[in-house]
Amino acid sequence: MHLRIGTRRSPLAMAQTNYIMGLIKAKHPDVEFSIHPISTMADRDRVSEFHQFGITGVFSVEHEEQLVSKEVDLVVHSLKDLQTTVREGLVLAAVPEREDPRDALCGSTLANLRQGARVGTGSLRRRAQILSLRPDVEVVPIRGNVGPRLRLTEGDSGLDAVILAEAGLQRLGLTNAASEVLDPIQFPYAVGQGALGVEARGDDAELLKILKDIEDPKVRAEVDAERAMMQALGAGCSLPVGVFTKWESGNLILQAQVTSLDGQERVIAVEDEPPERAVELGLAAAETLRACGGVEILETSYRSYCDHFKLLQN
Repeated sequence: MHLRIGTRRSPLAMAQTNYIMGLIKAKHPDVEFSIHPISTMADRDRVSEFHQFGITGVFSVEHEEQLVSKEVDLVVHSLKDLQTTVREGLVLAAVPEREDPRDALCGSTLANLRQGARVGTGSLRRRAQILSLRPDVEVVPIRGNVGPRLRLTEGDSGLDAVILAEAGLQRLGLTNAASEVLDPIQFPYAVGQGALGVEARGDDAELLKILKDIEDPKVRAEVDAERAMMQALGAGCSLPVGVFTKWESGNLILQAQVTSLDGQERVIAVEDEPPERAVELGLAAAETLRACGGVEILETSYRSYCDHFKLLQN
C-alpha cells in the first residue's frame, strides 16, 4: 500500500509528518509513503495576523481540498490549527499520543521579565493570558516558523521573550530554548495543543483501519472534549480560549478559560465526566462559560482587536 501524505512545508510540519509515518510503519511495515507539501493561505501571507484572514482553518483549507480531490490520502495537522468542524466527507481519523501541551516562555522566566518587557506572540489567547498575569508587559505580534521566532529574542531584535508551544520545541529538539514551561492552571493552553490529528476521507475504509492502530484513546477523549467546548462557544482557534485537561480516578477533568484581550477579565469553568462522555463534558464546560459571560468577553475582545487594526491601517 502506498500512502500520499499532505503536510505543510515548515520544519515542524515535516517533523510531525515523519513521526506519523514512523507510527504507521511500526504497525504496518509494508506501507510505503510519499510526502506532498502543501502551501496554505497562512504560509503564503506571512504579514497578516491570523484573525485578519476572516475565516477559520487558515492552515487546513487547502489540505482538505486536496483530500477531497484525492490528490493526497491523508493529512497531518497540528490539531490546534484544525477547525472544529471538519469538512463534509472527511474525518479526524486518528489522534496519537500527545506531546506536552503547555506553553513555553523563551528568553526569560515570567518572574524575571523586566517591567515593561516586550513579549512576542501571534496568538490572541497568549496575548490575553500574559497580560492577565503581567499587565505591565507590551505584547508584540509576531509570525513565522519556530526558529525565526526564537531568534527574535537575540541581539538587537528588541524582544525580551516569545511564547511558543512546548510540543513544537520538543519535536524539533529545542527544549533547551524554553526558559519556563508555564503552569496550565494559570496559563491554559490552546484547544488540541500538543496533539496531532490525521485527517482522511470517511469512505477510505482500508486506510481508516490502519490509522485506528495509531490512535491513543485517552488523548482522543481529551481533544474531543476540548473541541466540543470550542465548537459550542462558536470560537475559532485564534480567539482567547484556553484549556487544561487532566485525569483523576478514571474521569476526565476539563478546565476551560476565556480571557478578555486586555487581560482584565476572565471566566473559568471546571467540569468532569467519564471518557465516554467527552463530548458532553465539552458541552457542559461551554454552557458554564456562556452562563458566566464568556461569549460576551469573546465578542468584545474580537471587536476591539479588529478596531485596533483598522486604526493602524488608516
